[in-house]
Amino acid sequence: VEGSRKATDRLVTVLVCSAFGLALIPLASIVWTVVSKGAPILGSQFFTYSMRNVVGEGGGIYHALVGTLLITGAATVISVPIGLFTSIYLVEYGEGKRMASAIRFLVDVMTGIPSIVAGLFAYALFVLFFGEGVRMGIGGSVALSVLMIPVVVRACEEMLKLVPNELREAAFALGVPKWRTISKVVVPTALAGIVTGITLAIARVIGETAPLLIVAGY
Repeated sequence: VEGSRKATDRLVTVLVCSAFGLALIPLASIVWTVVSKGAPILGSQFFTYSMRNVVGEGGGIYHALVGTLLITGAATVISVPIGLFTSIYLVEYGEGKRMASAIRFLVDVMTGIPSIVAGLFAYALFVLFFGEGVRMGIGGSVALSVLMIPVVVRACEEMLKLVPNELREAAFALGVPKWRTISKVVVPTALAGIVTGITLAIARVIGETAPLLIVAGY
């Protein structure tokens, strides 16, 4: 019985390892093709020149890098203050209030919004104010901020909840107003987690393309 069990174990081990090896072959082939064909192109020109056309040779990704930094940076500027102040309201002022429950429900709904819907929302908003045919980079930032805000709100809310109440009570005992307690005690204590949440929100949107194609048009 012991010998048959060892034989079965070895057979299963061999089958699993073989299947794993077979699964790695396509992945290794793709990696090798990408590296072998892409390595000669990498150089200073690749990062400092813009793409000349879709199928031609030469050029680089400079335009993509700059565009990503500008639009993502603008989206961060829009979404971080809104998300942070919303989370402060939910944790510090909204306990037991209907408005806080409504905001949490809205944030939960926004978390599941597809990126294409955010792009359509931003496009409709800009068409309403500027008319049809308008393509603006700030519109792409607005679309991305719609995706970032719920992530920032949830992350900051959880970090603010982790701040011990003893710190708040100590500040109140010294006669510090609530707004100053929040700005000088609560937020600095949770700053590391807040930065992490903002970083996750940026990672959530930095690779999005559909909203930008709809709103910015390029």
